[in-house]
Amino acid sequence: MKKKLLITLAIMISMAASSKDLYNDITMVSYEQSWLDYEASLSLKNNTDEEIRNISFIITYLDMDDNEIDYEEYHKSVSIAPGMTKKIKIDAYEHNRKYYYYESEGLNSDTPFKIKFQLKDYNDESLGLGVMQDNNTSLYLILTIVFIVLAISISIGLYVLVAVMAQKRNRNVVLWVLLSLFATPLLMIIILLFIGKEEKNTYGQNNYNK
Repeated sequence: MKKKLLITLAIMISMAASSKDLYNDITMVSYEQSWLDYEASLSLKNNTDEEIRNISFIITYLDMDDNEIDYEEYHKSVSIAPGMTKKIKIDAYEHNRKYYYYESEGLNSDTPFKIKFQLKDYNDESLGLGVMQDNNTSLYLILTIVFIVLAISISIGLYVLVAVMAQKRNRNVVLWVLLSLFATPLLMIIILLFIGKEEKNTYGQNNYNK
């Protein structure tokens, strides 16, 4: 009985020690967004004894009367050492409409706003899924570009091959390249392989080129 009680107590202590304080573990130090900024700067302080590797938070946007007007949820891969402050970038709020953070630079005709920072979670491995998806998207984009460049290179190479084969067979190069445009270079290459070389007449001129 005592053994079970000690085990239960140890588990409770361990859970208490590993619990996260979502109000104080990471706090916002400053926020900057002028009327010209495409990105806003958010400074976050790590108040824990461990490195922050990723973070999930909500930014609530308020008007100057503290009324909520919008919110945005963010998942960021970061590296904030214990006790240190790190500046991260997020999309500027309503940049096209000349919104600016009330403590940053703005014009009289622009719209100021306030924000409220709310920490949702941090150092959660599942939060890295968004980063992985972004990396996969970038990889797919790179592979797509490589494939397109390779396809274009192969296509140009086939037209060049048609021209070279036509020239070696004493055929009209321009004509055969044009035929390749209407049909396919592969078909023209096969035809050139079968028809062979055009023989010259006794006066050194080519017969009618096909």
